[in-house]
Amino acid sequence: VMEEVFSSDTLLLAVPGLLYTVQNNLLFVALSNLQAAVYQVTYQLKIITTALMSRLLLGKSLNQNQTASLGLLTVGVALVQLANT
Repeated sequence: VMEEVFSSDTLLLAVPGLLYTVQNNLLFVALSNLQAAVYQVTYQLKIITTALMSRLLLGKSLNQNQTASLGLLTVGVALVQLANT
């Protein structure tokens, strides 16, 4: 039983789980320190980051609609950040 619990597969799954836990805790800190609108738009950066990493690390391609959507999302995030400076 101990060998199954502490196998290399379990340890590989523990890394994303730990990162997910840290991310959620940081999101609560951000929510308590930012306005709701700023938080929500900035939170959308996670979608952009995920798309870029899947492109760079996994070699996945995006179709035109996905690329246009990411572009609009990026512009929206930038506009909200500029409006708050």
